[in-house]
Amino acid sequence: MTRRRPLISIIAITLGLAAPVTAAWAQGAVPAGFAAPPLPAPGVNTVADVEPRVPRPPGEPCVAPLFAPRQFEGVGPVAFAYAPPTGCHGPWAKIVLEADFDVSAGRQFDRTAIIHLGGVNLYYGTTMEPRKAIAPAWHVERDVTDYAALLAQPSAGEVLIANVVNETYTGRLTASARLLFYPAAASTPAPAAPQLVQPVSNGLAKLTKDNDRLVQTVVLPTNVERLALDVVAQGQADDEFWYDCVPDALASDKEGRCGGGAFRQVEVFIDGQRAGLASLFPWIFTGGINPYLWFPVPAPETLNFTPSRIDLTPFAGVVNDGRPHRIEVSVPGVRNYYLVTASLLVWRDAGASSTRGRLVRNTLTAPRETTDARRVKADKQGLNGRIDTRLVQDGEVAGVLQTSHGEVATRVRYVMSFSNRQDYVSNDKTQIGRMRQLTRLRIDTRRTDPSGTATRRETLSYPLSTVTQETVTADGTDQTAAVDLTLARTEREVASDGRVWTRALSNHVAPTAHGQFNRAARRFQNASGASVQRYRLEDSAIGCYGRTVVVKDNAVVTARDGC
Repeated sequence: MTRRRPLISIIAITLGLAAPVTAAWAQGAVPAGFAAPPLPAPGVNTVADVEPRVPRPPGEPCVAPLFAPRQFEGVGPVAFAYAPPTGCHGPWAKIVLEADFDVSAGRQFDRTAIIHLGGVNLYYGTTMEPRKAIAPAWHVERDVTDYAALLAQPSAGEVLIANVVNETYTGRLTASARLLFYPAAASTPAPAAPQLVQPVSNGLAKLTKDNDRLVQTVVLPTNVERLALDVVAQGQADDEFWYDCVPDALASDKEGRCGGGAFRQVEVFIDGQRAGLASLFPWIFTGGINPYLWFPVPAPETLNFTPSRIDLTPFAGVVNDGRPHRIEVSVPGVRNYYLVTASLLVWRDAGASSTRGRLVRNTLTAPRETTDARRVKADKQGLNGRIDTRLVQDGEVAGVLQTSHGEVATRVRYVMSFSNRQDYVSNDKTQIGRMRQLTRLRIDTRRTDPSGTATRRETLSYPLSTVTQETVTADGTDQTAAVDLTLARTEREVASDGRVWTRALSNHVAPTAHGQFNRAARRFQNASGASVQRYRLEDSAIGCYGRTVVVKDNAVVTARDGC
C-alpha cells in the first residue's frame, strides 16, 4: 500500500468531537445482547478495540477452522480447504467469522488483508503498522449469516496478505481465521438467508481507469424474489487519498498531486442500466498521513471494512428469465487503481418454480457535477487558489413481481449529495492546504405485498475536513507541519414492517501526532501520538453500547464503557 505523498510531521486531527472525556477507568453497563471486547488496561500499546463484538445467540457454537496461525510473506494468495463443521448441520441462527492478526516489532507498511471462499469475500480490511519496539495484535469479527448457503458446502478458499519482508521491512505478519456456527432454536430461529450466494468479482477485480468496470455475466434461477449485491471498493496508491485529488489538468506526478478529481463512489449496472449506488467512506489506513496518528487506536473501520449492500430487487423480474444477464460495477474517477470485490445474494420464492415481473420505473441517472477550478493556479511552488466540486444524484428504481404469495412491488429511492472544497497557499517556505468535504446518501426502500407495506430509510453522513501546513526550516533539513482533520461515520436506519426498528451508529476519533521529519535522513525524530476515540451504537432491539478510549504517547491512558 502506497504511503501518502508528503511525509507530515506535526499533526493535530479531530474526528467528530463529542463531549470532553472525564478521567475514568471503569467498566460501565453493557446491555445484554452486546458483547464488549476486553477493556484495554492503562499503558497498553497494542490495538485498543472500540467496536462491540458481533451479537450472538446463547449456546455453544460449532467451530470450523479456515486456516491455522501462519506467517504471510510474499505477494501471492495462500490457498486453504474449507469444510462445514461435522455433525452441525443447519439451519443456523448466526454464523460469525473471527480472525486474529499480529505483526512483529520492526518496520513494516500497512497491508491489505482479504479472505475469500469460493470467490465470495468473507473479510476485507488492512493491517496495523508496527513500531521498532511494539508488536501490535488485533481481532476482527464479521456477521456472515447471510452466506449460510455458501458455508453449508465444502469449498476452496484463499487468503491474501501481500507482505514484503527483507532487510528494510522486517515486520512479519501472522493471521488465523475460523467460522462459528450457532444452531437455530425455537427462541432463536434461523433468519431468511438467501438461498444462493454467487461471486461477481470471483475474488478481486482491479479497476485502473475511469471507464473500467467489473463485469460478470450471470444466469439466475427463474424464481428469484429478492436480489442484493455486497460490495467493497478499496482505493490503492493515489486513489487511497481520493478525497485530496484534483482535476486532471492540475495533476502532477512530480508534485505528487493525483488526478481524477475528489469524488469517488460505487455504481452498479444491470444489462447496461444504472441499478444502484453506494457512497465510499474515506478510510484512512494506519500508514496514512502519519503512522504515529493511528497507534494504538486506528481510524474507523481501518482494520475491518463494512461492505455496502445494494438492493437490486426491482430488477428481479428482469433477471429471472433463465437467460444470461450482465452485472457491472464501476468507480467513477479512478486514476491509479481500486480493488473491488462483489457478491450477489439471491432469495428464491419457495412456493413457485418461477416468478414473473418487470421493471416499472428507473429514473436513476448519472451524478450531475459542478467543478470550479478557475480560482487555482499551478506553478513551480505548487497550487495557489481554490477548487470547488459539487455533485448531486437522485432517482428511484421500481419493479413489480408476481410470486406464489401475490404481487410484490419494490421501490428503492436514492438521494446523494457531495461537496469538496480545496484551498491552497504555496511558496518556497510554506505549503498550506485546506479541504472540507461532506458526503450524504439517503436510501428509501418500500416493499408492498398482500400482507401490507414495509419501509426502510437509511441515512449516511461522512464529513471530512483537513487543514495542513508544512514549513521548511531555514537550513532546509527539517520539515515541520500541522494538520487539523475532522472525520466521522454516522448512520441511522429506521425500518417498519408492522413494528418499528431503529439503529444509530457514530464512530469518532481525534488523534494527534508531533515530531519533525529530517529530510536528509528521511525519518521522523521525536515523534509521538495521542488520540480520543468515541464509539456509540444504539439498537432498539438490543440496546446501547458505547466506548471511549484516550491515548497519550501512543499508549492507552483511560478507557470507559457505557452510553
